[in-house]
Amino acid sequence: MPEWEEWSWADDRQLFPCLRNLEIGRCPRLKRLPSLPLSLKSLSLCQVGTTEVPRLWTKIDGSSNSMTVSELKLYSLEKVELKDIPECEGLPCLGQLPSLKNLCIERMPAVKKVDDGFFGSRDQGKCFPSLEELTFTDMPEWEEWSWVDDRQLFPCLRNLEIGRCPRLKRLPPLPPPLETLEIDEVGLTKLPGLWEGIHGGGSCITASLSTLTIRKCPNLRNLEEGLLSHSLPNIHDIEIAECAELMWQPVKGFKELTSLAKLAIRSCPKLLSMTRDGDNGILLPPSIEELVLSDCGNLGKLLLGRLHNLTSLTRLEIGDCRCIESLPATPLLHLKRLQYLKFWKCGELRSKDELLLNEGNEQVEGSSVTELCIDDTALFKLSLLRRRLPSVRALRISNFHRATMSDEEEQLLRSLTALRVLEFDDCKNLQSLPRELHALSSLRLLSIIRCPEIQALPEKGLPMSLKNLHFRGCQARLTEQLQKHLAEIKSSGRYEDTWSSLGYGFKKLARWKL
Repeated sequence: MPEWEEWSWADDRQLFPCLRNLEIGRCPRLKRLPSLPLSLKSLSLCQVGTTEVPRLWTKIDGSSNSMTVSELKLYSLEKVELKDIPECEGLPCLGQLPSLKNLCIERMPAVKKVDDGFFGSRDQGKCFPSLEELTFTDMPEWEEWSWVDDRQLFPCLRNLEIGRCPRLKRLPPLPPPLETLEIDEVGLTKLPGLWEGIHGGGSCITASLSTLTIRKCPNLRNLEEGLLSHSLPNIHDIEIAECAELMWQPVKGFKELTSLAKLAIRSCPKLLSMTRDGDNGILLPPSIEELVLSDCGNLGKLLLGRLHNLTSLTRLEIGDCRCIESLPATPLLHLKRLQYLKFWKCGELRSKDELLLNEGNEQVEGSSVTELCIDDTALFKLSLLRRRLPSVRALRISNFHRATMSDEEEQLLRSLTALRVLEFDDCKNLQSLPRELHALSSLRLLSIIRCPEIQALPEKGLPMSLKNLHFRGCQARLTEQLQKHLAEIKSSGRYEDTWSSLGYGFKKLARWKL
């Protein structure tokens, strides 16, 4: 209702006494609303023209003229959303609502400060006593979040997301029940800490945090203070990405995070391979199942040499790590459970084959990698990969920068005797498919996506084992040939439409992005 400007009522009337859900959206001229009924469970305001959202809460804002705490308990609000309110400079007092479980505040560009007016009466030790999910996003002017240290803030909070708040410098201490923390594009200079008295195990309270995501925090320089300086016995998943000034890792590295299963470090080019006290004996916990290292300074080179204890590792991704010139063969040979291997922007590896593995040590067996994702088939020539090619069942070649494969690479491609899925994706310079493609006798699915320079199929055609073809963004001639071949597959009765019927977990391919 873009033209709605006025909502008038008599102050002594009880409006909507049984109302449970109120949603007002896209009413940019509406300046004020009536008082909220006690029955209300859910409130959503989006794109409204009010300049003082707190006026909606004059009876529950903890001020001297407001309701008592016992009277506040009458309110049953469980969910509040405030979005796209550009003229509002302050947030309403919500901290003493006893039943509020979900709070989402987005796109309020005039808000610069969040203080006691948000939490409510200082006489009450607990603020937001029932809140479980809290989200702040797109608050470009928000600079300060202040609180009283001895108050228990968000004692039941489980999920906290703060994104696109580039001026916000600090967060309050985190409560014990918090399970998921996501910080994205925030101006933090250090990570938040935990409540006093939270410990990792034996005494007092145990931290519940299981997932930590930190992205695009340009002022963050170290992980030594705050959250990762504590024991986190339940942490399962950590992602640290695009923190351009980050240099120092946690004091004890990651080795004491004994439940850690997924660790991804991306685009942190200044990250050092040692702690500030000079310790570079960094180990990762054996619990890790998935490890991603991309453009992470010289830390990546060190960690690759310390993989021997990662007995649970099933997925390893290495990319854009220019300091890595060779793959340490011995640690990688200990990864018996490794199934997924991905390399991209690792051109420095090509000339270092002699450093990788003693070719005479044939008796040493490594893992059977079943999924391989690369951006250059020259990587086939690395001893460590060449030994694993016969076990690969899914191969994705993406962003291949050359026009053709070499004869040696095409010959090595034929050693992929178990290959069931082959995908060429976004290979804008590739001018031809492998000449010996027809020899891949186990191939079930061939996918060619956004490869505009490939003119036609190989002269010897495609393998007879194919059950499906996927293609788009191809030359007209190639498209016509693929359409004809797909029709032949269908008419022969070989066609399989579902991924699962091909006998392999191909849905994982959708996650492969270089």
